[in-house]
Amino acid sequence: MRLGPLWTVSRRGMVSDVDAPKQVSSLSELVDHASSALGPVVVHDPAGPNECLLRSGELIVPPADAPTVRKRLRGVYSHEEIASGVIRMHLKASERARVVAIALEVGATPNHVHLACPIMIGTSRPVVGERLPDLLGEGTVALLDTPLDARHGALVAGVLRHHGALVRPFPVLGASGFGDDLTLAAALKATRDLPVVLVASGTYTFNDECPPVLSGCGRNVVAAAGNGGSARPWWPAALPEVTAVGAAEAFSGHGPWVDVVVSGADVPATVGSSQLLCTGTSFAAALHAATLVPVP
Repeated sequence: MRLGPLWTVSRRGMVSDVDAPKQVSSLSELVDHASSALGPVVVHDPAGPNECLLRSGELIVPPADAPTVRKRLRGVYSHEEIASGVIRMHLKASERARVVAIALEVGATPNHVHLACPIMIGTSRPVVGERLPDLLGEGTVALLDTPLDARHGALVAGVLRHHGALVRPFPVLGASGFGDDLTLAAALKATRDLPVVLVASGTYTFNDECPPVLSGCGRNVVAAAGNGGSARPWWPAALPEVTAVGAAEAFSGHGPWVDVVVSGADVPATVGSSQLLCTGTSFAAALHAATLVPVP
């Protein structure tokens, strides 16, 4: 079984099942298996402050490509480490523009954006989303996020339930919060006829343009505006067809692409028998989405 593809210098490489401790079916699962060994460097916080598997200023390359990349990055990369069978290179440059320039100089192919990566893991394969055979029940929000047994998905679902909505989960991120645009796009196609679809995570892109594979979102999508405190577009929220929900607090994404602003601090959630308070645009978006469906 082959996983990937992994976009890297000059060509498309592959991550195989030998890089994972057991058979996995997606890059999300691969990262979930690796995260316990690799620590927080691979943990993605959806729409949160630690945004992605790859930080700005990092490249991931297969070992065979490493000698060439070291030569091309001489003077601008500081160190490297092994990560899931590939090499993670840390660049000295910290400014976003410089990192993008380096990516282009080494021939990286930034056609895919995973949740805030300027240099990315992903795929350009066409997406075929199967239409769901049955519509959801009245008052139900389709939640595209982590599984509900992972903390982020549980909390977002908890906000929806606290405010009277039912939840139909569509896990598009792994338990660690890592995902890819292909999986999200397939879920968006599958849910395009449903009344309300909530996307509680998102991405910046290296050129501030929407990843093409996500550009077909329908008008039924409500998406978080991100916690970057920036006017840069956060995708898919910034798409004209999508209802982008920001928070009234300073951490929220903002700008003309934001359609709705609600409180994103101390948003109440019910998880099991517990009453919790959540902060972030993910929860602001859930709060707004709950108002769009009739309470059953």
